Amino acid sequence: MARRKTYSRRKPAMPHPSITGMAAGLSVAQYLNAGTASGGSGVIKQVADGNLNSAFTSLSKNAINLATSPAGKAVLSTSIVLATAGGLARKWFPNTRLGGNKLYFKI
Repeated sequence: MARRKTYSRRKPAMPHPSITGMAAGLSVAQYLNAGTASGGSGVIKQVADGNLNSAFTSLSKNAINLATSPAGKAVLSTSIVLATAGGLARKWFPNTRLGGNKLYFKI
């Protein structure tokens, strides 16, 4: 009788969240909230105040401005470059981690 091979099932690894990826996402979210690259009160304040209709209108307008205005395009371009740089750094230097306030290397 032949012995059966057993294969262990590997759990798919969750990608480690990158600081640069989070920064890129937050810059886009900040623009969608405020409608400008500089910030200000916006959609979140409207939702907190209970003005859901005006919040949805502002969010829609800000999303269109993000894709069409020069300031929005700059935010998108910067966030793409930032996320790409972080992804490449993690690929090229996989043992480098950012911990606390200093850079350390995993041995």
